[in-house]
Amino acid sequence: MPVSTNLSLRISAILLGGFVLFQILLVVLLTLPSRGDAERPYNLPRPEQVRAMAAVFDLTPRVERPALVGTFNGSLYSVGLVDVVPAVTESSASLEQLRQVYAGALAGRVVRAAGRRPLLSRLIGEGPRPARFFAPVRLAVALRDGQWLTIDSTPSAAVRGYLRQRSTMGAIGGLIVLGALGLAVRQTTRPLIRLSDGVRHFSQGLDAPDVPVEGPQEIRALAHAFNDMKARIGGLMAERTRMLAAIAHDMRTYLTRLRLRAEFIADSAQREAAVRDLDEMTSLLADTMLLAREDAEAASDAVPLDAVEQVRAIVDIRTEMGDAVVFEAPATPARLLCTPIALRRMLANLIDNGLRHGSQVTVRVLIEPATVQLVVTDNGPGVPAKALARLGEPFHRLDPSRDRESGGAGLGLAIVRALAQRYRGEVTFDNRPEGGFRATLRFPRLPEA
Repeated sequence: MPVSTNLSLRISAILLGGFVLFQILLVVLLTLPSRGDAERPYNLPRPEQVRAMAAVFDLTPRVERPALVGTFNGSLYSVGLVDVVPAVTESSASLEQLRQVYAGALAGRVVRAAGRRPLLSRLIGEGPRPARFFAPVRLAVALRDGQWLTIDSTPSAAVRGYLRQRSTMGAIGGLIVLGALGLAVRQTTRPLIRLSDGVRHFSQGLDAPDVPVEGPQEIRALAHAFNDMKARIGGLMAERTRMLAAIAHDMRTYLTRLRLRAEFIADSAQREAAVRDLDEMTSLLADTMLLAREDAEAASDAVPLDAVEQVRAIVDIRTEMGDAVVFEAPATPARLLCTPIALRRMLANLIDNGLRHGSQVTVRVLIEPATVQLVVTDNGPGVPAKALARLGEPFHRLDPSRDRESGGAGLGLAIVRALAQRYRGEVTFDNRPEGGFRATLRFPRLPEA
């Protein structure tokens, strides 16, 4: 999942990025020139201190000098004794200047200065700075008996062990803090994930359960507001359905009376026109009730169906009625979750729409790993591109006519969309490149029994 689309990952990335930037800042600070004592370049002791150390070692017998080394060797520099000093292989103007400073303070003694060139010498430079820790400088002072007193700019072993321990503890502590922050972020964003799941389920059906009220105060308030909104919308939808049902009941009574009275019209042409208008009003009322009911009710009556078998039966009935409908499907079954009545109603509306605008309709069943597609195409003129986005809206018709035989009431495709959404499906409309209109129903595919 991309970091930019996940709140938990985004916050964790910000925390981790801040930690990394902090470490980079420390490294940058280490590359800056040292602001310490100018007389102690490279963390070496001062020249007079080196002179005193050399004098003490001259007065100390050789057998006792190791103990004396341990006395001096506990600071930010390392002290040692060697019999032979390696030849200087690398030097620079700054190191030669350093040697001259100490040689001037240690008159009569041989002083040598050497150091490795830093890996990033162009960036770090040759001067004294903390970043030279990995490229230490060694100062060697000759004693009177031939031994050499060496002083390295690296911390002593004790100090290095202490720094290593502190660094390890700091790294472990930082990781623990990052882990704790990541856990806190996860616990904070989990209610948001559940809230988004609840919104998604609510968009698929009004019977979705309330989202859990948990998490911080702001998220709890948001969950309360969403649950209240969901309950109010559900109540409004139920009230709308009850109101439409009451209107439909009363309207059917009056339509039945008008139908009976129309039989007494003497003019046969006017009588047939009146009966036709009454039939259209009855059909329109039935479509409106169906659309309202499918929007308000949940799909609790769905059963596993074989789409190939069901669609073949529907097409066979239409061909027996003389409709030019062609069926294409694979030999393998395609199981989906729906009801036979709803599937017949969706296909009937799509086939009627295709035959209304074309002379032949083709119904195909396509099986994909995760979905089952029912594709209904016709050879009609298609739909203007700017009108495709509004197809499936209630009472939206491309034909301005009010005649249901030519233009319809604009509920056929809306009913198809409502039924598809009720059974976790979706419908899309587009024009075929070779001409004609295409409607595609997609349903989640069930595993084979």
